[in-house]
Amino acid sequence: MIAGVIRWVEASYPFAALRRFLDLELLDRSFGLAAQVFVALLPLVIVVVVVFTAGDSQLIAEQAIDRFGLAGAAEAAVRALLTPPSGARALSWMAVLLVSLSAFSLARRISRVYGSIFGLPSLQRSELWRGLVWILLQVALLAGASFLRTIHREFGVLGSALAIVTLLTVWFFGDVAGYRLLVPTVPRRLLVPTAIMSTIGRVGVGLWSALYMPATLNNQAEQYGPIGVTFALFTLILVSVVVNLTAPVIVTVWDERSSGLAPRVVTPEGASTLE
Repeated sequence: MIAGVIRWVEASYPFAALRRFLDLELLDRSFGLAAQVFVALLPLVIVVVVVFTAGDSQLIAEQAIDRFGLAGAAEAAVRALLTPPSGARALSWMAVLLVSLSAFSLARRISRVYGSIFGLPSLQRSELWRGLVWILLQVALLAGASFLRTIHREFGVLGSALAIVTLLTVWFFGDVAGYRLLVPTVPRRLLVPTAIMSTIGRVGVGLWSALYMPATLNNQAEQYGPIGVTFALFTLILVSVVVNLTAPVIVTVWDERSSGLAPRVVTPEGASTLE
């Protein structure tokens, strides 16, 4: 009886997806990617905002404070962490160059991870421009999501509904473009479902963060100051990365099982083979 239950669990789809997630060491990779997002993509967004918004260095901090309803120690800590120094604008172009290089490295790493999940080659040398476009896309998605959340709060029910639908649409097509940029050979039968799962995951992360982040940010800020805020923000980024990597795993494993294909892997040379 017990042996039969174990065999049934091992043959199930959730177990196969979990096994693929663990076999690819995606949790370990998520920590590395989250750390690079924190030190590359987030600073890039801050620097770009300072450069292109007439020196409004507190915009990112104000957006975070408004989104999570922060006050007191948490508000002060977020301002201290996300507001560049007053002289940052003079060095902003050097900062843009440095964080852009780091973000470009992040794009290449994520491409390799997605490639291993889909069982397809990642970006080749002649396709590295795709990583740069992906970086710009992520910055645009962050800015667009922030703007649409502002509309959602400031206008009535109709405006809120329109903002939510627009945000979901932007996320979906942004994910379609993002996967296509980083893994150019991903087939449509995997691309569209993965983008749908990723969009659902973004909604889940948004709801979770709305419940988790305010209290956590306040507690961490009261105990540790700005460094405590980094713990909470890193947790949010880590959860987002795990969700983004789980989406293609779910779709890929389902596609393999429904089509009867053996799991696909990528050799060190980048060629796609069957296990």
